[in-house]
Amino acid sequence: MRKCNKCHVGILDNTSVCPLCSSVLEETGEEGWHNGYPDVKAVSKKLSFVVRLYSFLAIIVEAALIAINYVAYRGVWWSAISGITILYFFITLKYSLQKNNGYKTVILVQLVGAVLLVIAADNIVGYKGWSVNYVLPSAILLLDATVGILMVVNMSNWQSYILMQILTVLLSGGCVLLWRFGIIASPALTLIALAVSLCMLLGTLIFGERRAKAELKWRFHV
Repeated sequence: MRKCNKCHVGILDNTSVCPLCSSVLEETGEEGWHNGYPDVKAVSKKLSFVVRLYSFLAIIVEAALIAINYVAYRGVWWSAISGITILYFFITLKYSLQKNNGYKTVILVQLVGAVLLVIAADNIVGYKGWSVNYVLPSAILLLDATVGILMVVNMSNWQSYILMQILTVLLSGGCVLLWRFGIIASPALTLIALAVSLCMLLGTLIFGERRAKAELKWRFHV
């Protein structure tokens, strides 16, 4: 019997993730244990109210900040940065919490949102390039580290993170293209991110053997 510690339900089949929240299940060693599905509607209503309240307050606050920025303008539209930050937290509430997406989706959405926020802030204050030269490859390295930790924590289902490893390779390869086109001026961190991503993927494929190959065949239908 497997159990979801987040939803507090027992899962009778052999799935490795909870059908409600996509969290990794834990083996209980018990037979016939089950608690039924929880009342998710009540939680959903509360989160929906929180999102609406946040939206209402965010519009008022951002309107006030724009007015202050306009009256006391000193060459920088800093209210745009606050607006993007407010939008980022809205996405966090709406798609990471209210939608109850799986933790992999949440990690990617949060990371991509944070990187876009920093790049936008860099452009608003005059664009010095630090966002693409350092923040973007650092985010890829952070994703590599997160994947590595998740694979260690969830050893029984480590092969399910191969897609995320492929994604980090593609992202770091995209950064190399940005360097070739002159958008990234300092390639050192970008090349490190590419090397780390490739090493992690190759290590998984080499040491994973059958389970890694089976995961790729299942994902890509080959």
